Amino acid sequence: MHKKSYTSIWAVLIALILTGGLVLAINRAQAEQSGGSPESGATSRLKTLYDSLVASGYGSDSNTPDWGTDWNRIQTAATWTPSGNATAGDVASGKTFYGGNRTQVTGTYSKPQPCPDQAFHDNYGGSVTTTTNCNLTWTVPGDGITGTDHQDPVNGLIWSYLILDSSHTAVFSASSGSTFNWNGQFNFTVSSANATAGAVYSNNGANFTVVSTITGGTTLTVNSPTGKPAGSGTLTKVSGTGDATITFSAIANNGGSNGDVGGVTAMQLCANMGNGWRLPSQKELMQAYIDGSYWNLSQPSNYFWSRTESGGGTAWYVALNSGFTTSNGESTAYQVRCVR
Repeated sequence: MHKKSYTSIWAVLIALILTGGLVLAINRAQAEQSGGSPESGATSRLKTLYDSLVASGYGSDSNTPDWGTDWNRIQTAATWTPSGNATAGDVASGKTFYGGNRTQVTGTYSKPQPCPDQAFHDNYGGSVTTTTNCNLTWTVPGDGITGTDHQDPVNGLIWSYLILDSSHTAVFSASSGSTFNWNGQFNFTVSSANATAGAVYSNNGANFTVVSTITGGTTLTVNSPTGKPAGSGTLTKVSGTGDATITFSAIANNGGSNGDVGGVTAMQLCANMGNGWRLPSQKELMQAYIDGSYWNLSQPSNYFWSRTESGGGTAWYVALNSGFTTSNGESTAYQVRCVR
């Protein structure tokens, strides 16, 4: 080769370096290789982006039109929008969210707060109204569920009407309610019987647990969490200590209408109403009073059972018109209203 040729080659190389041609050659390593192109051994930026999207769970390898897995993933990730139907009025004030698009929205909903003085109906010496006190207005949810009274705006709990024993059927009533004992107790009239507390007897397809030991007595008190006994007949021992069979001549509800509606407990009364109704806790009843149950629920001037036991066969109850609360024997009869 002539010396002039070597000089020409070096001139071209120098020119490439000076004009960025060498940089272009280096950057080709970042381009996707395909067909018969030489493999540089480097991971392309396209593949790096694809792997990152896969690791994050963004996008999909499938798309229409189909551009290939890598580009499908990138295109679907780039065009995805969050779904949702919340509005600014549904979200707490100051909190941000995305609903149906990529535009960030700031919530405007101001959640009602409990009465600062908890003075609903506490001032018996003056005229206190819901407006002059805290102005907490309870509303009726629009879901149309049977038995709904009003919803507490502070914690969102929905309260039912009272439960009424209507011709041996438990129903919701806005005007009146029946009284029930907490644990569905019955009194069996027997000529003479021996049974130890905790013993279980069966009759009419239901089990009955002896509440207190009886020795030669004539009244056998039992808990009935599973059903109602026949009007008369025989109790057959299932477990525990006592007579193998006990003959009874009559039954009576021990302080409530539980037997008339199937011999169920207060908690079962609410659960049997369906739609997620349940017996409220003592704290939920007390909070309802604090939030204005006196002004917003129908017939609040009653004692209502809670699901909260106090021990020793007692449970808590609450007056929704005054906030008074204490415990009493589970065979005592109070009214029942449910919550969901």
